[in-house]
Amino acid sequence: MTRRWILSTAVAVVAFLLASMAVSAALARPAHRAIGQPGPLVIVSMPSLSWSDISAEKTPTVWALAQQGAVGNIVTRAISAHSCSLHAWMTLSAGARATLGKGPGETGRGEQVQPCKGMPAPVQVGKGARFPNWKRWRTISLGRPIPADLGLLATRLRSQGSCVAAVGRGGAIGAADTNGFVARYSPTVAAASFTECPVNLVSLSSTDDAGLADLLSRLPADSTVVVTGHADDQTIESMRAVIVAGPRVPQGLLRSPATRQPGLLQNSDLTALALSRSETNPPALLEGRKPGVEPKSNANRSIEQVRDVSRALFVEHRVVAPFFVRFVLGAVLAGLIGLAMLASTRLRRWGRRWLVAVGAVCGAVPVSTFLVGVIPWWNTSRPGTYLSLSIMAIAVVIAAVAVLGPWRRWVAGPAAFLAALTATVIAIDVVHTSPLQFISIMGLQPVYGGRYYGTGNVGYALLASTSILVAALLAGRWMLRGRRDLAVATILVIGVATIIIDGYPAWGADAGGPLALLPAYAYLALNAAGLAVTWKRILVVGGITVVLVGGLGFLDYLRPPAYRTHLGDFMASLIENGQLTSLQRNVRANWTMLTSVWINAFVPVLLLLTIYALIARRSWIGRPLSRVTDRVLFLGHGLAAIAICWLLGFVSNDSGTAIPPSGMIIVAPLVIMIAASTGRPTPADVPEAEVAADHGDDAPRATPVRAG
Repeated sequence: MTRRWILSTAVAVVAFLLASMAVSAALARPAHRAIGQPGPLVIVSMPSLSWSDISAEKTPTVWALAQQGAVGNIVTRAISAHSCSLHAWMTLSAGARATLGKGPGETGRGEQVQPCKGMPAPVQVGKGARFPNWKRWRTISLGRPIPADLGLLATRLRSQGSCVAAVGRGGAIGAADTNGFVARYSPTVAAASFTECPVNLVSLSSTDDAGLADLLSRLPADSTVVVTGHADDQTIESMRAVIVAGPRVPQGLLRSPATRQPGLLQNSDLTALALSRSETNPPALLEGRKPGVEPKSNANRSIEQVRDVSRALFVEHRVVAPFFVRFVLGAVLAGLIGLAMLASTRLRRWGRRWLVAVGAVCGAVPVSTFLVGVIPWWNTSRPGTYLSLSIMAIAVVIAAVAVLGPWRRWVAGPAAFLAALTATVIAIDVVHTSPLQFISIMGLQPVYGGRYYGTGNVGYALLASTSILVAALLAGRWMLRGRRDLAVATILVIGVATIIIDGYPAWGADAGGPLALLPAYAYLALNAAGLAVTWKRILVVGGITVVLVGGLGFLDYLRPPAYRTHLGDFMASLIENGQLTSLQRNVRANWTMLTSVWINAFVPVLLLLTIYALIARRSWIGRPLSRVTDRVLFLGHGLAAIAICWLLGFVSNDSGTAIPPSGMIIVAPLVIMIAASTGRPTPADVPEAEVAADHGDDAPRATPVRAG
């Protein structure tokens, strides 16, 4: 039997590695190249410029730059959901997201865009200018949970014997030093000189192609030009276009270590680009990283790629709410139909089949929202409709495989298949910088300040819940064979793999994830081994968790600053400055999410009811669940471990409010499938007749028949 366990584990590991290698081969990209700046750097803002605005006919000057240089999308969100030019320029100045007061919120469906604050005007002082209120703005900005040091860009460049010139009010915000002084300031392009300072910030009022042409005609021939639509302003939130062109700028897609996605920068990366021209090894910025270029020979293909990403991210976010409202209503209606069929003696058998099918489709939807990313749905005439229909079509196919596959003979087989498939797809995606999660409706939501790579909170909830469920179900099968040692080994193998994938800085880069996963798996392993969960063991597990997460963060901290993730940045902040800014941000973000929308207040209630149902097995809410857990050995402990993971994830992650309901979306249908299944409760080599009816939930019902 041990040989069988080793063989099955080896097959699973090899299959995962082969699939991962195939994805790596498909996503292989050329080495990145640096952006050279032989002459002055000129950063030009065209607020709300997106790739849908750019064409050879409408914007010939912008189009010509895109044909010559590197292209991408730029994430413009600062603190608020809607980005404004004022905040974008402050972000460029500080190298981290910054704001002045509370910015506009997200624009809902059918709503008008909330207005942005006006751009303050500097007071002209000789060739330069000054902002009288800068000291107060800077004090407020530094007092935020994640402090932004306004004036950092100009002050650092000045310390290197350099300066920053500004054209227009916005450019002056970006060019001001920590005292609010701008070294060179011109209200208009016509009055500006682009040879006095090596870095020049120009703010145009709109997508002015003719104005850009006039500007380019005034620049030295060796200038490096950045054109960016760095804010939403009066338009709905979206990715904005960014182009970098110059004599030493390779043609291709812009890349940043901060985003790890092809063709994607953030506003603060432009700060790092400006600093890189005068500092050989510049100190790490809080958020910005020096961008590079992924070489591409076909400019039109590069433009098409970044345009597709922008369109996909815009559409998928608008689809999220209506899709899940219809999905939940449809699932509830289908469930009620199934219960009505169960109430009928003649239709009871069909009612069970109906519930299994409905549970399978609903349980397959989460993984389908990721897999649909391999289909270019964004290029259709009605991308939102095509996206929704494609998700459901993929879910139906996966559900059919789950229900009709050879594993259907085991009562939990179809559910285990769906859980394993979901965990595997997310794990492989995370290992490859999350390209599917990036554009999924259950993914990272980068336009609104979510992650750009790694494990987002929704993806984490799905990965954690399904991996724990698979570990518990497989462990129960080994326990039925009388092999607690192999049950524990199964839990440890799956648990260690999940924790590494989720927490490793180059993959999941998730600090809060392992904090919740390790205790959940420890609880599962202790019960599988027949050991009591004591306070002493809880403290030991807690200590190991802190050491593990701290060790991952410290290893990330040892890497060069430009390549650190937020784990390494947190350790750097703690070790070098004694600050817990990331922790403060997590607490603040979680509280804001919990209180901003009334329905989110029910998340703790849902979590507490789930825990109560698992503990109070004979209560009115626990009795239906106990009937299900009694059918499958160790399922109850698996659900308890999932609840532990949800609880700890809820309190340890920013936006942790999303974790319990996201996990429930997949766990609930799988539990319903198990409840309605007519399969065997035991493996084929363990006769049901030799297993006692009342087995509890943590031990074999009787001495099982050993095989192998």
